[in-house]
Amino acid sequence: MPMTIYKFAVCENQEWIVPVSAEDFETFFAMDGRAIQGWAPPVMTMLEADHGAEEPSYSDFPWLGEHAPILKKPAVEALAPVLTRYGQLMPLKGEDVWLFNVTNVLDALDKERSSIVYFDDGDILDIERYVFKVEIIGSAEIFKLPTRGSPVFVTDGFVTRVRDLGMRGVSFAPLWTSGE
Repeated sequence: MPMTIYKFAVCENQEWIVPVSAEDFETFFAMDGRAIQGWAPPVMTMLEADHGAEEPSYSDFPWLGEHAPILKKPAVEALAPVLTRYGQLMPLKGEDVWLFNVTNVLDALDKERSSIVYFDDGDILDIERYVFKVEIIGSAEIFKLPTRGSPVFVTDGFVTRVRDLGMRGVSFAPLWTSGE
């Protein structure tokens, strides 16, 4: 059976959330798959619509970035059993939201078959086309790659679960399907 790998994607008119202090953006970007001990939750705020712009629609997953899923209480309550198998739900301040820190790190990128742009020092700058190793992913529904700022990747099972639960304001971009 084919497997499709997705990453979180921003959707039209989605709510956005940001740290109040610009220095706290690094907290989210630096998450590398390790469990966080001694969590000092950043203060977050929902972004307001620009003057004259349409108000954002409600989102169970306010957007911060593909590397740091943020969830509101209904999403946490519905998805906690699966999420906690793959990471930590970390409370944030200022809004009633949680960060999902993915600790399931899999070296599942097929670097030879993917299209990768590298920095001069050999670190990955961008991945233009993903190819994954299905045997390494196995039955995992959620994972990150062992690179700084890795997006959170999810499989068909997780996407189906989120859709079946009627979660709003969340989107997934398909990146790769096995056998293609």
